[in-house]
Amino acid sequence: MVRSLPSVLPPALPEGATLGIVAPASPPCEERLTRGLEALRERGFRLVLAPHLRDRYGHLAGADVDRAADLHAMFADPAVDGVLCARGGNGASRLLPYLDFNLIRRHPKPFVGYSDVTTLLLAIWIRCEMPTFFAPMVQPDFARRLAPACWDAWWRLLSCSEPAGILHDLRCQTQATTLVSGTAEGVCMGGTLSLLAALLGTPFQPDLAGCVLFLEDIHEHPGRVERYLMQLRLAGLLDDVAGFLIGTTPYEADEEERRWFLPVEQVYRDILVPLGKPLVYNFPIGHEPQPLSLPIGVRVQLDADRRELAILEPAVRPRR
Repeated sequence: MVRSLPSVLPPALPEGATLGIVAPASPPCEERLTRGLEALRERGFRLVLAPHLRDRYGHLAGADVDRAADLHAMFADPAVDGVLCARGGNGASRLLPYLDFNLIRRHPKPFVGYSDVTTLLLAIWIRCEMPTFFAPMVQPDFARRLAPACWDAWWRLLSCSEPAGILHDLRCQTQATTLVSGTAEGVCMGGTLSLLAALLGTPFQPDLAGCVLFLEDIHEHPGRVERYLMQLRLAGLLDDVAGFLIGTTPYEADEEERRWFLPVEQVYRDILVPLGKPLVYNFPIGHEPQPLSLPIGVRVQLDADRRELAILEPAVRPRR
């Protein structure tokens, strides 16, 4: 259930924080993983690598029980200040039956990832009432070095025990577009569209009433985006959403396929615009080079006309 205030806030990351690096979904590429770890060390972080970080089981980064054990170990380790995912991919949902949410709640700390990690971000929020972070990861983002605006949003959310305020990035004005005018305020909730749709009917289905809902995806052609959106809409989950913040859906299609399908933006227009809620499209989040970071579980305000998102509450607490 979504609540207006989290009951557990993770401690803010300190300067020189120790980050536990886990791979809860697909196995990381060694070369890109190495570059990402080097970039984190250059930022002054100390790193603890999960025992099964480099395991491989087909398309997964090791057995389900081992990946879950790595998460438990990083949350339980008092030397680890935050838990950062190496990458997304596939298979994070397979960990849900194995996770000890009481352990995670007893040892709150920032948990950071996106893409397939959406399932874990939402599950931890729902079961622990602790904010999580839909934000840059090791392999896809730190490996290419974070741009100043991207780094600033990531660090502010994770290290500042005051509300982060407006997420400043020139792309919000130059590439994002307003599809429905207005202002919306509510708990920030969402993630990668296909993963959110996959949680429908499970104990980890989030309550989206009153939320500012953010959605994005990758490698999904417009027909599948349409299917996921209609699944959410027909299930009634979009009826009481306060507003929408939509990212990109990068997808490579040949010319014939492009002629056959509606553009993905038109799919979002057709399905979401009639709901009449403030809506911004093409906001730089998720599977976007240099994505901005978003907190799951804290109140935000979306100004669709200005294409601005303001974080109204802290997502972390002062360290004791």
